[in-house]
Order: sequence, then C-alpha cells, then structure tokens
Amino acid sequence: MAALLAPLGYIGYRVAAHNQWMIVTRNGRSFDQGVEPTVSKSEPQLSFFVVGDTGKDTTERAEVIEAMKRHAAWSNPDAGMLLGDNFYEHGVESVDDPRFDSDFELLLDAKSFDMPFYACLGNHDIRGDAEAQVQYTQRSRRWRMPGRYYKTTECAGESTVDILVLDTNVLHEGSPVAQEQLDWIREELSASKADWKVVIGHHPAISGGQHEVSDRIKQTLSGLFAKFGVDLYLSGHDHDLQLLDSGHGWMQVVSGAGSKLRSTSWIEETSFAAATPGFCWLLFDEKQLAISFYSSEERLFTHVVRRGFQDETS
Repeated sequence: MAALLAPLGYIGYRVAAHNQWMIVTRNGRSFDQGVEPTVSKSEPQLSFFVVGDTGKDTTERAEVIEAMKRHAAWSNPDAGMLLGDNFYEHGVESVDDPRFDSDFELLLDAKSFDMPFYACLGNHDIRGDAEAQVQYTQRSRRWRMPGRYYKTTECAGESTVDILVLDTNVLHEGSPVAQEQLDWIREELSASKADWKVVIGHHPAISGGQHEVSDRIKQTLSGLFAKFGVDLYLSGHDHDLQLLDSGHGWMQVVSGAGSKLRSTSWIEETSFAAATPGFCWLLFDEKQLAISFYSSEERLFTHVVRRGFQDETS
C-alpha cells in the first residue's frame, strides 16, 4: 500500500490515513514507559477512565471496552469521561433513540462500570438531536450531561478536583452563543479553589493528530488555561492517544481511540503518542496525578504530575 501511495506524496498519505488504510505513528521518539500507579486500599484516591469517539460499532471498540473491563476489576474507577462523538455518524434522533442502549447502557454495562459517565458533545453528535443527549441525563442513572456545558466536583480526602465540561463545537464554529460559554468558564475557573482543575471538550487545543487544531479552540482556551491554573485538558476528535505539554503549566490529553483509528505524529509538545485503539486512566490522590495510557492489550505510558513539584515521568 505504501508503494502504491508513494507517487501521491503526503496528500496520498493523508487520504489513506483518514480512511484507515494506513495507520502509523510518525516521528516517534524514545521515551520512558514509566511505572503503573498503585491503587491504594487505605489512602483516598480518585480513579477516572477517559475515552472518546466511542460511537461506532467496530472490532476495535469491542477490544477497548474489554480492556477497560479488565482494568476496572482492579482499579475501581469512580467515574468515566466520554469525550464526544458518542454516536456516529449523525448523533441520535431523540431521547428515545435505541442507540442510548446499544452504544452506552449495554456497551458500558452497569455490572462492569457502576459509575457516572460525564459526557460532552462531539462534532458528529451535533449532527443529530444534541439536546436529546442532555435530556437523557434524566433517564439514566449513569449518563451525565446536565447541559451542553457544566461543572462537577469530585473529592479524594482533602483534595478536590473541579471538572468543567465544554461544548467546543460552538467555540470552533464561532457561534454567537460561544461568548456565553467563555464567560461561564472564565468565572468558574477564577472562583475555583480546587487542588486540581480539569477541563473536558471534544476538540483538542494541541495535537499531532490527523485533524488540524482549530485556531479558535487553541487561541481561546490556551490563554484561559494558563491564566487560571488549569492542570489538564481532556479531548478526543483525533482518533489516537496523546499526551502533550503546553509549556504553560497545563497538559493536553487526547484519548479519541475508542472505536476508530487514524495516524498520529509526535510534535514538539508531545510527551507520548500512539496510533492504537485504547483509553486513558487518571488516578488522583492528595499529592499527585498519574496519567496512564493503555492499548487494548497493555499499558503504554505513565506520566506523574506531583503537587508542588516538577512534572515527571515515573
């Protein structure tokens, strides 16, 4: 396939990668895989699964969900984060759409994942009835999307984590309602006294993935994150796994490999990147945050952020 595409150059590569004919991780560098964090039976911790772009029924999705089930058996996750494109290709038609069962309730079954899932809207979700995903919060014990943007707070002992969920579609499109959301997040971040500040949105602000980063997303959110001390921004959209360091105090997680897969690249800000189906696991305690990435078969990478200390891979 590579030989056939060679005469087409980079354009051919992009077409092939976008259509999943050729999946590669470009410009990779050597890295320390780190050490898998330990779940404590005595110390307070918060355990979160982070996975995006799960809305297509594929073999890769089945493998990722099975890997998450095996992980959940020992990591005892407190919550999951769904990073958008929850339903390919055109969202859901109504709050009664059977895909809420097939692509959420049965896929992430309550026996294996008895926890809330905080969800955001992706660009494919808004092609259908996006408001139905908000309304479904009233139908489901575990689905959490009380608005197109919202905030929740989780606690681990004396440590608190503020989680702010955005609808980045309106920011990307420059919608007239975008300013309302920006005013809201600015107010919430400025008032937050949490030990950790985490923001969730579908579109990344930094990425080496196949999609070009939205200038509106990058310019709008990057400054806010640096100004108000955001620790972590979680997004999907690019169908791969990435950890990137902004250089301004916050880190970008891309975890959009929940059902589809595309090529990715290591760029200047990259700490880790892989074009493989998988998910991310966050483990907070009172002293540190461990960010780990898993394929459907194994742990790939762990990075530790310590409160009051320099970030490190551990």
